[in-house]
Order: sequence, then C-alpha cells, then structure tokens
Amino acid sequence: MLFLIAAMYSIAQQVRQPDGGGFYTFTTDPSDELTPTQRKSIIDKLQKNEAALRKSGVLPDGLRTTVTAFQWPLAQAPGFFDHGYYGVSNYVDHNTSFPNLLRDYNCGTRTYDQQSGYNHKGTDVFTWPFPWQKMQKNAVQVVAAAPGVIIGKEDGNADQSCAFCTSCNWNAVYIMHADGSVAWYGHLKTNSVTSKAVGQSVTGGEYLGVVGSSGNSTGPHLHLEVYTSNTYSQLVDPYAGQCNSLNGNTSWWANQQPYYVPTLNKVMTHGGAPAMPGCPAGEVVNEKINFVSGNTVFLGSYYRDQQPGQQSVHRVFRPDGVQYTTWTQNFSTYYSASWWYYTIGLPSQAMQGMWRYEIAYAGRPVQTAYFAVNTIGYSFIGNGDWNDPRNWANESVPPSILPAGHEIIINPIEGGECIVNQNQQIASGAKLTVVSGKRMRTLGNLVID
Repeated sequence: MLFLIAAMYSIAQQVRQPDGGGFYTFTTDPSDELTPTQRKSIIDKLQKNEAALRKSGVLPDGLRTTVTAFQWPLAQAPGFFDHGYYGVSNYVDHNTSFPNLLRDYNCGTRTYDQQSGYNHKGTDVFTWPFPWQKMQKNAVQVVAAAPGVIIGKEDGNADQSCAFCTSCNWNAVYIMHADGSVAWYGHLKTNSVTSKAVGQSVTGGEYLGVVGSSGNSTGPHLHLEVYTSNTYSQLVDPYAGQCNSLNGNTSWWANQQPYYVPTLNKVMTHGGAPAMPGCPAGEVVNEKINFVSGNTVFLGSYYRDQQPGQQSVHRVFRPDGVQYTTWTQNFSTYYSASWWYYTIGLPSQAMQGMWRYEIAYAGRPVQTAYFAVNTIGYSFIGNGDWNDPRNWANESVPPSILPAGHEIIINPIEGGECIVNQNQQIASGAKLTVVSGKRMRTLGNLVID
C-alpha cells in the first residue's frame, strides 16, 4: 500500500514543459522618453497654466504641508475582472551615467537609459495579459494617485504608433497636489482623457483616462513621472529604497508594493494556440470554453514577476470531480510578464459536463477556469449583472430558457456575486451549478424544471 501511494504521488508530481509561450516583450527595446524639445514644451505650458490658475484664485498662493501619499494609479474598468491586470516593467533610473548603466531604487536594474543621455524618469506600469486587447476594450483605467488640480492635459494624439517615433506627442494629464508636487500621467489612449478642464479638481482614484500607447511608446502602459515642485527640477521616485538617490527612504506610496509581486494574472482555455505578435496586429486570444470528445484543449496561464525556483501545479478535473491529469511546471528564469500554454487531448468518449482547470502557483490561492465538454457551457466569472456579457467567459450570456444539454457554472470573482436580475428558466436536462463558497442572488424568477 505504501508503495502504491508513493507511485501515485510520483505520477501526480511529474514535471512537464509547456507546449508554447514564453517571455512577453514589446517589439523593440524599452523606449518611452520625451525629447528635450517635448519636455520643455510641456513644462512651459504647465507653468503658464499654473500662473493663470493662481491669478484667478483656483490655486492658492501658499502650499499646504500635507504629505502626498499615492494610491495605485490603475484600476480595472467596471465589468472587467482579471485576477491580475498589470505589471511593472521599469522604475526610475538612479544611475545618471549611460548607456546601460542602470540602478533602480532597490539597487537592481529594472530600468533603462539611452545612448542619447536619457535616464528613465518615471515608473512604467503595463497592462497584462493581452495589452492591446485591453486597450481596445478600455479595460484598464488610469486614475489619480492623489487628489489635486488639473494643470494641463493633452488628447487626440495617435496611440498605436508602431514606428515608435520620437517626435510623436503623447496624451497625458498633469495634476498638481496640495503640497505643490506634480504628477505626469502619460501615454493615455486617444480620446479617453477626462472631460474635466484645466483648473478643475480631482479626487484620489478618480478617472483620468484609459491606458494606451500614445507618443513614443513600445506598447500600452502608464508612464508616471513625479516632481516636487513647479520648477520640474527635482524628480521624485515614489518607491523608497536603499538606492533611491532622490527621496531616499521616504515613500510616496500609502502602501508601497514589494519589488516583485509574483501573480498568476489569468487562467483560461483556448481553442488554438494564443499568439502575441505585438503592434499593430495585437494578440490572437482564441478564447474558447466549449469542446467535444476528441478535441485538443489549450490551457493558458499568464504570470507577472515569475521568479526562479517557483512552481505551478496544474490539475484538470472531470465533471464528477475525478482528477483527469496533473503536472508540475518549474520556473528557472525571472520574467516581468510570461505566458504559457499546455495542451490536453480529450478522450474519444469524454465525460459530458463542465471540466475544471486549476493552477496552484507559489503558495498563492488556486486560480480556476471551467470548460464544457459535449455540452454547451456558460461560465460566470465576473461580479454583478447576469446580463452583462463581460461577466461571462467568452462574453457569452446564456439564453433566458436554458435548454437540455446546456450547463451554467456560477464562479464569481473572489468577494463577488452573480445577480440574476431577469426571469431565468433552467429546462429539464439542463444544469445550473454554483461553485462552493460562491454567491448567486436572484432578483427575478429563477425556475428550475
């Protein structure tokens, strides 16, 4: 018996290499700097606007001593519920020499410089996974990291320049805080910038625009650049650390994130291999949750800050809860963003119903995706309105009368719920399942035949 148990454990822990995927990178080396001419033009404009706002009394003459404490400057738009939706690609470069002489606040090299003499002056936060799709769908918003007054904004500039032209202008919002510091929010999506005018106030967390790729940009991301005052001579790195030569151990974050934040951003199933061709094609997602016997299922996983020595344990379960297959994936390389897919073949007479694909990553909560086999499946993975397509895998809302041979899985995001706000009928031979520990609330009539 002991030998049998040991053998079963050994099989369960077999290491398997992915069938595809890798490190996600933009099509060129990092590049999002402003030219000296662009930078001077921005500063001249901001100083002119500020002077006019002070003269009109919108901005007070004196500064408050309130210390600015930033909240995170990105948020998922309503109706988007990825477990993780961004990563950090570059911090401020504290080594003023160049080229390739790099030092971030943590004494690492997660930053860049250029032969021209540019040292990266901001924090770059990119959207992940499927950044171009996210931009197209307005899925990730830029929000104010702290309350303040808009002293400048730009919009209408192209946001998908695959030539990465250095002369292209970005879309941006510039906010002055009560202590006189100023935050620049750059690379916003065209025509997404807040409708508020220069001189109007914003609160912390208020919408400023959509993460885009305007100006000189290698892909959708926010460039956050901060200065202590309207002279724009003293840069701020919001991250406190041993090698922060600007503000040292004084963090500008209300809650500073760790240097690495290993996260399984998304788990999903595909009908074919996902692809990441970059600009201008965007990504090929090939999302699919409905399969039949004999099909090949592509199982996708998308990570932020993958670390050497970590591992993921993958498991696939049949509808009766019996484990169909399992394997371990070991990581040996650091990637700020990585994507991997595995394939499994379904039996020629696969069990009908909703199958479950789950990943346990680096001691973190298990992430799960459901897919249907030999039935028509619908998987609720969001929070709130039953009728909102964004709450469903494949953005597919089930019909108001669910016919026989169809199945619904209710699996809202952690802390969320499914609200059935219409009359919904589950016909004889159809199935509705609420995942253990998850919530469904009915505001209409739910009839189960």
